[in-house]
Amino acid sequence: MMKRSCLLLLVTACATVPPTLPDSKELREPAAPLRTWTQPRAVVVRHATVMPASGPAIADGAVAFVAGRLVAVGPNAEVRSPPGAEEVDGTGMYVTPGIIDAHSHLGVYSMPTTFGTDDGNEATAPVTAEVSAEHSFWPQDPGLRRAAAGGITSLLVLPGSANLIGGRGFPVKLHFGRSAAEMRFPGARDALKMACGENPRNTYGLERKVAPSTRMGNVAGYRQAFAQAREYLDKWDDWRRKHEKQGEDAGPAPLRDLKLETLAEVLRGHILVQNHCYRADEMAVMLQVAKEAGFQIRAFHHGLEAYKLRDTLAREQVAVATWADWWGYKMEAWDGIPENAGLVSQAGGRAVIHSDSGLGIQRLNQEAAKALWRARESGIPVSEEEALRWVTLHPAWVMGVDDVTGSLEPGKMADVVLWRGHPLSVYARAERVWADGVVTFDAATGPVDDSDFEVGALSEAIGHLVARPASAPTLAALGLTARCEAGQDAPCSRPLAVESGACTVFRGVTAFTGAEWLRDTTVVVDGGKVARVGAGVSVPAGCREVEGKGRVLTPGFVEPFTGLGLVEVLNEESTQDVSPRGDAAKKDLRAALQVSDSLNPASAAFPVARLGGVTSVVSVPAGGLVAGQSAAVDTDGRLRRASLALHVNLGLSGRNAVSGSRAMVLERLREVLFDAREYGRRKAEFDARRLRELAASRLDLEALQPVLAGSMPVVVRADRESDIRAALSLAREYNLKLVLAGGGEAWRVAPELAAARVSVILHPTQNLPEDFDRLSSRQDAAALLTQAGVKVLVSGMGEPGMVRTLAQEAGNAVAWGLPHTEALRAMTANVADAFNLDVGRIAPGTTADVVLWNGDPLEVSSRPLGMWLAGRQVSLVSRQQALLEKYRTLPR
Repeated sequence: MMKRSCLLLLVTACATVPPTLPDSKELREPAAPLRTWTQPRAVVVRHATVMPASGPAIADGAVAFVAGRLVAVGPNAEVRSPPGAEEVDGTGMYVTPGIIDAHSHLGVYSMPTTFGTDDGNEATAPVTAEVSAEHSFWPQDPGLRRAAAGGITSLLVLPGSANLIGGRGFPVKLHFGRSAAEMRFPGARDALKMACGENPRNTYGLERKVAPSTRMGNVAGYRQAFAQAREYLDKWDDWRRKHEKQGEDAGPAPLRDLKLETLAEVLRGHILVQNHCYRADEMAVMLQVAKEAGFQIRAFHHGLEAYKLRDTLAREQVAVATWADWWGYKMEAWDGIPENAGLVSQAGGRAVIHSDSGLGIQRLNQEAAKALWRARESGIPVSEEEALRWVTLHPAWVMGVDDVTGSLEPGKMADVVLWRGHPLSVYARAERVWADGVVTFDAATGPVDDSDFEVGALSEAIGHLVARPASAPTLAALGLTARCEAGQDAPCSRPLAVESGACTVFRGVTAFTGAEWLRDTTVVVDGGKVARVGAGVSVPAGCREVEGKGRVLTPGFVEPFTGLGLVEVLNEESTQDVSPRGDAAKKDLRAALQVSDSLNPASAAFPVARLGGVTSVVSVPAGGLVAGQSAAVDTDGRLRRASLALHVNLGLSGRNAVSGSRAMVLERLREVLFDAREYGRRKAEFDARRLRELAASRLDLEALQPVLAGSMPVVVRADRESDIRAALSLAREYNLKLVLAGGGEAWRVAPELAAARVSVILHPTQNLPEDFDRLSSRQDAAALLTQAGVKVLVSGMGEPGMVRTLAQEAGNAVAWGLPHTEALRAMTANVADAFNLDVGRIAPGTTADVVLWNGDPLEVSSRPLGMWLAGRQVSLVSRQQALLEKYRTLPR
C-alpha cells in the first residue's frame, strides 16, 4: 500500500506542505494601493439589529466607523458617536459586514456579452499561469454596479475554467475606479485559478483533439506543470546562492518565464490556489497532486460533491465555495444537493456560498439563506451566524483577508451593509452599502457612480437601480402565529406522509385562491377537483382531514417557459430533445413539431421541481424562427396538453435562424403567415395542385391554422423594444393571440401591451444588459408592467433543474415593487389565463392542483409540506434526498 505522503510519483522528489497554514497577515503583500478611498465623515448606525458574523446578533445595536475603519460595534447604549459623525437611524433594519463573493467573473466576462468584452479565458493552451484576470478586468462592467446594490464590497475575480491552470485571480475591493489597479484589494495576494474535470477536457480534447482529453490527462498536465515549476524554482535558488558567494562571476540570472514564475510563487505559498472541481474523487486526487507538488489548495470552487469528502476537506483546511442549489447542468454536477454547505459546516469545514454569475452575485444573501433552511429542514444544525459567514468571513478567508474584513470588529475595514429587511430573507434590500467607510450604493439614489456604458439616457432608463419594494405579508396576514423554525420544531417542516384517496379536506387553512386570500377556511378536494371552499362548508364522510392551521394552501405553481422534460443534463447532447441537431437545425420553420413527442416523463428533474411547489410546466421547443409547439406537463411527468402554443423567436435568435437581419426575420414570418392564411382559405386548390408553391410544408401550414384562428397562443421570444413592437404589429395583422416571452424592454411598451391584452413571461431577476437587445432590462419590470395593466407570468427561463426556484423569482419581484398577491398570480391564475389551462385557482370545479406550505410561499425559509395533482397526493422526495441520506454519515 502506498504511503499517504506521496500517493503520486513525480520526476522530482516528493515535496511536502507545511503542517499549518500561514495566517492571513502573512499572506498579504505590503504594497500600497494605487488609489486610496477616503471616508469623508464618521458614521454611526444606531438602533439596528447588528449581525457581526463573528458572533451572535446584537438587538438594538450600533456600529461606528471613522477613516475607513470600524471603531465600535455593540449595544446601542455602549457605542459613542465619533466627533462630527453622521447619525443613521437603523430602527427596524439590520447591519452586516459587506458581502464577499469568492468566485466572480465580473469585469472579465463583462456586460453586454460581445467579442469585445469576452476576456475570461485565455484558451490557447492548457496551462496559462502567466496571465492575470487583472489585465482583462474592465472597471466599467455594468454588473459591478448591480453587485454593489446587492451588498457586495469585495470579490475575487477569476479567469474562466477552460484551462487546467487558467492564470492569476484578481482580488477586488468594490469601489468604482478607473482602472483595475485602483480597485485592487489593498495588500491581498493573487490567486491561481485551476480547473478539474469536464471543462479542460471539452476545450482541448473534444474541440481540438489535443491533450487533455481525459481526467488522467488533466492530472498529468498539473503534475508536469508543477514539476517544471519546481525545477525553475530550484534553478533560481541555485543562482541566487551562487550570486551571493561569487557576485558577477555567478553568470547571468536564468531567463524569466512568467508561467513558471507564477507556479513557483504558488510553491512558495505566496499565491492562493483556487481550484474549480466538482466531483469528490477529483478533489481527493487534487489533494494528492498538491501534497506531491508542495502547495496548499485554498478552496475547491463549485464542489458540488464536497459533502461526500467533507471530513477530509475539513481536516486539510480546504474551503468549499459552492452554490445553494444549482445542480444537474452537466454530469459532474449531477449529484449536487442543497444540503452541501450545511454538511461541510457541520463537519467543521469552511463553507462559502459563491455566485460565478452576474445575476447570482446580486443575491448572495438569499443563496446563503436557502442553504441554511434546506440544511435545517434536513436536521443539520446551522446557525444564522454561520450562514452569514458563508458570504462574509469565510470568503474573506478564501481571499486571505479575513483579518481585515468579513466581520464587524473594531479595527477592521468599514465594509458595512445596512439592510431593509432581514438579510436572510428573499425580500431584503440593501439600503446603503459602505466600502472602507465610503458609500458605494444608496437605495434612494443608486450606485454612487454609473458605468460609463450606462451614462445618460440609459442610466435614466434603468432607473439608476432604484425602486420601492412592495410590502411583504406579515405572519398575521397569512394566518400564522409564528415562523416555522425547522431547527427548533422539526415537525413544522416535515412533509406529510403520502396517502391515497380521492377526498382530502384542509381545515382552518389560509388559502390563496388565485384571486384573493381566505383565512381560517376549509377546502374540500374530491374526485380530482376542488369541490368546496369556505369557512362553513360541509365535509363529505370518509375524507382524509389535513390540519390547516398555521399553514398556507395555494394553487400549484406553473413554470411557463422551460425545457423541463426535454432536457435532462444541459451539457450532455445525448440527453437533449429540446431542439434539432445537424442539418435539421438549419431549418427555420418547424410549426408542426410537437415537443410532447420528445417528453421524458421519468426525468429526475421533475421531483426536484415539485420541491419548489411547481405542479406543472410549459415545456418549450428551442431553435429556429418558428420553433414548434410547446406542451403542458405536470411535474409527475404526465402530459396535460400536447399542443399548447406555437413558439416564435425574434431578435438575435430569429436573425440566426434566417442567417440575416431583423428585416429578413419579419419578411419570412409575414410570408409564412400569409401563405398559411391562403392555404386555409384555398385548401381544395392546394390539394388539386392549382395553388402556387407556398412558403411551408403542408404539415406546417396545417399547424398554423389554429394560430390564425386565434385558438392557439403564439409565444414570441423578444427582448428589444423594436422587436416587441414588431410582434404587436404581426399580432394585429393576423389576429394572433400573442404572449411575449423574455421582454427585457417590455416595460417600455407597457401601455401598448396592456391595450392589446398581451401577457408577458418575465424573468424578474434578469436585470443585466446581457446583449444589445436587453440594454434597458431592469429588476422592477414586473412591477412596471403590472401597474400598466399587463398580466405578468414569472419564469426562471433557464435550466430545467432550477425550476424549483420559481417562487424565489417571484419573491424578488416583490422586493422590487410587485405586490405580493400579484406575484402569486404570476405563477398561477395569470399562467392559466394566458394558455387557457384549468390550473392556477382554488375554486369549486377547478382541477385540484394544490400545495400546502409551512409559511409564506415566496419566502426562502418556507417549503411545501404536501402536494396534490388533480387531487392525488404526490411525493416530495427526490434523488437528492437519497444522496443526502447515503452520505449523512461518512465511513470512518
